[in-house]
Amino acid sequence: MDRYQKPSSRRSGRYRRKAASEWPHIFLFYILPFFVFNGILLLLVISKPRVTLAVGDSTDYLSCQVTLTVDSWFPTKTVELQMDGETLELTKGPKRTYTASVSRNGMAEAYVVNLNGMPVQVFRQVNVLDDTLPHFESASVDDGILTVVLSDTQSGINYDSIYGLNSEGGQVLPLTVNQETGTLTFTMDPEGLQIFVQDKAGNESRCNYTSHMEGTQDVLNSFAEDDSTAEQ
Repeated sequence: MDRYQKPSSRRSGRYRRKAASEWPHIFLFYILPFFVFNGILLLLVISKPRVTLAVGDSTDYLSCQVTLTVDSWFPTKTVELQMDGETLELTKGPKRTYTASVSRNGMAEAYVVNLNGMPVQVFRQVNVLDDTLPHFESASVDDGILTVVLSDTQSGINYDSIYGLNSEGGQVLPLTVNQETGTLTFTMDPEGLQIFVQDKAGNESRCNYTSHMEGTQDVLNSFAEDDSTAEQ
């Protein structure tokens, strides 16, 4: 008895459809994992830490806290904080925060390296501290009374610190003090009167005054020290 056989063309078509159906399998289990794995590997190799550097306010104008915060998937290999090239001592806080005390203005630089070797540098200017001297704005003399005007741009004048030395080295205190205008008066010693003033951060300025008569008019000469200035 003859047996019925399907045409060879139909058999070959079935084989072609089967071969075509393997592409989703190849993409899902070979191509896609390849790209995912290499993408994750690349991310791990080039991942850098995210670093935040914050400067706190100062309550005394003498020091402040600088806080370094690190956000990274990796452990860190190096964490450093420098101030104008000088390494600061860090105190470890919660999570990945570090603090350091700063006692002068300048440029703070954080340097953090991940375990994968990727580094990050962050800079922040510290300018909240008072390292500026009090300023002798102006001075005048009239009838033997010296009037001086002072100013200070940050912590303010420490009026309790003000005194003078006359030509004999004796201490002279102000006759009057107006803290609202920064105006002081002293009994003038024509041979020489040196006035000392500090701000609340302890920065001190000094100014020397002498006077002489030209006709009936007092003429004042002044010389300010420590980069402060005074006007005649």
